[in-house]
Amino acid sequence: MRVNKITTKYSNYNNTFKSLRLSNGENDYSDTSFFRDSKTLEKSANLLKSTFPQGCDILDFAASNGEESISLYSYIGDDKFKIHAYDKSEKAIDLGKKGVYSIFNIWAKDRFLINDSELEEKSEHKKERQLKIRELFNKIMERVSKPEYEINDSDFLEMLEQIEGSEVQYFKLKDKFRDKFEFDIADINQIEDLAQDKEVGAVLFRNAMYIPTGNLAVNEFSFDIGKPVNKEKVIEGIVEKVYNVLKPGGLFILGNIEKDHVYLADENVPQEEKYFLNDYFVDIYKQPPLWIALEKNNRFKAIGYSKVSQPHLLFPDQMLPTIWQKTKDSKVLQKVLM
Repeated sequence: MRVNKITTKYSNYNNTFKSLRLSNGENDYSDTSFFRDSKTLEKSANLLKSTFPQGCDILDFAASNGEESISLYSYIGDDKFKIHAYDKSEKAIDLGKKGVYSIFNIWAKDRFLINDSELEEKSEHKKERQLKIRELFNKIMERVSKPEYEINDSDFLEMLEQIEGSEVQYFKLKDKFRDKFEFDIADINQIEDLAQDKEVGAVLFRNAMYIPTGNLAVNEFSFDIGKPVNKEKVIEGIVEKVYNVLKPGGLFILGNIEKDHVYLADENVPQEEKYFLNDYFVDIYKQPPLWIALEKNNRFKAIGYSKVSQPHLLFPDQMLPTIWQKTKDSKVLQKVLM
């Protein structure tokens, strides 16, 4: 695969609230919402049910407080499946274990779950889809009162209260679904140890590959760049570990933000392997190292795509591969690897 359409066209971007305020040296915020890139989650759920009718374990890394895990499970709706949600943030995991979530009726990407006027502004097709998602959400979640402990940044809540018509609603998993989720502090590099007692049918690492690779978006700049990270080596290590724990036919589910797929290239990358973007004064890999690692030795094949979602897009109309399936035929695979 190749980044085959480069453009500096800017798209409108409505910045949404980062629902978790973190501390103690963690990221300033953790950006999460229910049903983000819902088409990828829906297709993944359907594939899991058809590939593993007996059920399986699902490992979700960089899971934050579990909103995407809950979204995926709502599409699965089968008690033979269990989701193990992992994140490096102690606060995010603590909130996931406590199990109360907030939804804002303005700005937030998942506001359609509680905002009827938001639905009225959509096309009939999108309105129908979002109503179905709302129905799935209400099957596994129930509304509760505001918890005594802090979920959101207090400064943001205070600002929100001053806006006419703004509202925050709180939800929790219905009790009968609580045992379908486990939360723990962990990193994707620990995946082989974590998977030892599990039948892993899917691994989620959505909108987070840029973190271990130190990859920035082309319009970002860091004053703390430090020593360049060997992106190919980091990615290959992660892909190899994911491949080792997945059952044949299992899924590696990625996000659709630009910097998980478009990689900045430093001076150590041969000139013939990179492309210079004049408008940003940066080099990028011509062939994304993530896709190369996944396709290596036919370990994975892309079977699901999603439109890129990120401010200041390089290629806003391109579909990115977000669902990768492990090769099912182990005999063929063994011949390839020999």
